[in-house]
Amino acid sequence: MAQACENAVVANNLSVRFLPAKPSPVQWALMSATFEQWLEFVFNNPVRKREWYWDEDFDSRWEALELTDALIVQYMTRLFLEPGVLRSYSLDQVEQGLWFLLNESTPGQQSKTLLRHEAALLDRAACIHAMSSFFRNFILAVAPAHFDPKAPTIGVTGSAYMWWDIFPMHFYMRSHLPRPAGIDEMLSMLENFKFGAELHDTVLKGLEIEIEPEIHQATLRVMSEVLDLPSETCQFSALHGLGHWHAHHPEQVEQIVDAFLARHKDLRPHLIEYASRARLGSVL
Repeated sequence: MAQACENAVVANNLSVRFLPAKPSPVQWALMSATFEQWLEFVFNNPVRKREWYWDEDFDSRWEALELTDALIVQYMTRLFLEPGVLRSYSLDQVEQGLWFLLNESTPGQQSKTLLRHEAALLDRAACIHAMSSFFRNFILAVAPAHFDPKAPTIGVTGSAYMWWDIFPMHFYMRSHLPRPAGIDEMLSMLENFKFGAELHDTVLKGLEIEIEPEIHQATLRVMSEVLDLPSETCQFSALHGLGHWHAHHPEQVEQIVDAFLARHKDLRPHLIEYASRARLGSVL
């Protein structure tokens, strides 16, 4: 009997020993947010004048998501390809979320993952290409057909029009231009101030960031595709971006705009005038 009991205890111990371990609270905390959790974080927020992402607890909430660049790129791509996931949110919530998602100045700076090299280049380029689908399947459906760039840009229409203006590449691709006159003197002066070295490195990093040619071409292709959508909101958005990109790709921008004007003979005068300005890079 004693031997039988001893054998039973050994057997039980062996069975317990090989049971799969449950994740500890620490392990759960280190697990990245799912796509659905990320979507809720970005879009399910109260709409107010001072946006939710400027709240004091933002950093701790954002860090708790444990998102890598590669995962953010994956989630943004899925959002752009499957905009139906936004049906649970109001258009005001979507507009607020898009500004948070795209704007380089907002905390989190998610769109900068498309410029940094942590995620694979092919994945980052694919995410940018997916923006064309988002305009075609979402913006086209919710934005008004007619658009006046001189009128206040509000709601989803505003975020669509400003898409390429707030996209971080608009600032960072300036590093591909010749170094501005006097920049070396400015950097030298910064070294003489407190925290000068840190500020010096920040400025220099902004000037020297490398944006791959594939990313440049992906953005231009999206603008070209969006330009052909039957909506002035989409067309003005694309022309706005092309106008900013003209400094770096003058020939391509001019060819894209010329082809657009040649294909569409029934454009309203104010759109033709704006296209002519974008063709020369003369947009604000």
